[in-house]
Amino acid sequence: MNWRRELSEVVRALPGWQKKLLLALSVGVVAMFAVPFFQLGQFSLLRGSDSTGYYLWLRSAMVDGDWDFANDLKVCNTLTEDFRATLLSLPPTATGRWPNKYGIGWAVLSTPFYLVADGVVAAGRVVGLWNLERDGYNVVYQIAIECGHFLLGLAGLLLAWRCVRQWCGDPAAALWGVLLILAASPQLYYLTLKLSLSHNAAFFAIALLTWASLAAEKNPARGWPWLVAGAAWALAVTLRFQLAIFGLIPAGVWLLRWRAGDRLRDAVRHGALWLAGALPLLALQFYAWRVVYGRWLIFTYGAEGEQFNWAHPELVNILFSPFHGLFYWHPFLLVGAAGLGWLVLKARGVALAGLIAILGTYYINAAWWCWWFAGSFGSRAFEAALLFWMGGLAFLLVRLPELGRRLLWGAGILAVTWNFYIMALYYAGIIERNAPVTWATMLRAGFRVIGGH
Repeated sequence: MNWRRELSEVVRALPGWQKKLLLALSVGVVAMFAVPFFQLGQFSLLRGSDSTGYYLWLRSAMVDGDWDFANDLKVCNTLTEDFRATLLSLPPTATGRWPNKYGIGWAVLSTPFYLVADGVVAAGRVVGLWNLERDGYNVVYQIAIECGHFLLGLAGLLLAWRCVRQWCGDPAAALWGVLLILAASPQLYYLTLKLSLSHNAAFFAIALLTWASLAAEKNPARGWPWLVAGAAWALAVTLRFQLAIFGLIPAGVWLLRWRAGDRLRDAVRHGALWLAGALPLLALQFYAWRVVYGRWLIFTYGAEGEQFNWAHPELVNILFSPFHGLFYWHPFLLVGAAGLGWLVLKARGVALAGLIAILGTYYINAAWWCWWFAGSFGSRAFEAALLFWMGGLAFLLVRLPELGRRLLWGAGILAVTWNFYIMALYYAGIIERNAPVTWATMLRAGFRVIGGH
């Protein structure tokens, strides 16, 4: 069955209250996505140091063609003056350029949207509609890139649904597994209010990687899933370097296929296809480092003094601290994590490899010196785990008895409501963004707003 038709039939077959919930969620997501556009002109939608670092790979290539970022920083509208001065004061690299610790994956994904914006700006200048410069910074570029990444996020959710559907066997449960985990997690913020960071794009890359790996697992004779899996893995790595660990997913499928009886020729062919998919983007990243740093391979975070404390990771705080702790800010994710454990016992394969990769991600994130990820909404560094927790939640929705499902629905709706509430507080600056915030503080902040204080 065509997946579009299947999804449409799933939605039509939902009970009335679930249709209303789906409509409410859709309206909420679109409304949140629209909020930043009402502030166009007040600040850039690409604002912030992380967003600037990702974007400069693209802007410098398109406008100057040199990856020498100092002049881009001097004229950008994405930073406060204090932050601009701080970044410009960083010592130059061996090639005399400003160091850019971020990967190029975000820039690669954004290129089509940039080209659309550049064409619109150029056409508008030709016909005399405006005098906007083709500078990569004006509102046309901001709108195009923001909308493009929103569409990428929706594509990632669609791929996630297709993956979860295979695990749980129920398209409706898969739909709600995806939507409830999304809407009760930090990812909702990065799908709507802060698309210029890498987390939405990273979710898309991991969803594409997982979907291709499942296709390779299911149809071993086909070559295209390996090619796609390689490209998706390279994209994930160049978006967020720590996502390299999710290469365990296609590697696990490759080993299982070989163990199940694949011939050596098939194993070599699949490995070569995976490598062919990964190499172009990896080669571009190596070349970018060579231009900027004078070296083909470099640990850019270490080059800027950002260390990992491998011997003493913050394994408890990163999950349960009021300082952006994953399960403290978003406790419903614990349900998805528990469901994943049950799912792995049944499905193994890709689900098991995902669980192992999640555990590795947990350790890496906890070992970073800034384990709270600065001004993060919740713990934004676990976006790659969400797909597998979506699978876990969908599995529970299928396997639990009626009473358990009702309790799960009640907890999910409460968690989604809570998440929209704290998103509003966080975005408006009513609660601290780079400090511990307790549940009591979040509740009191809402009462103060209602009371007009």
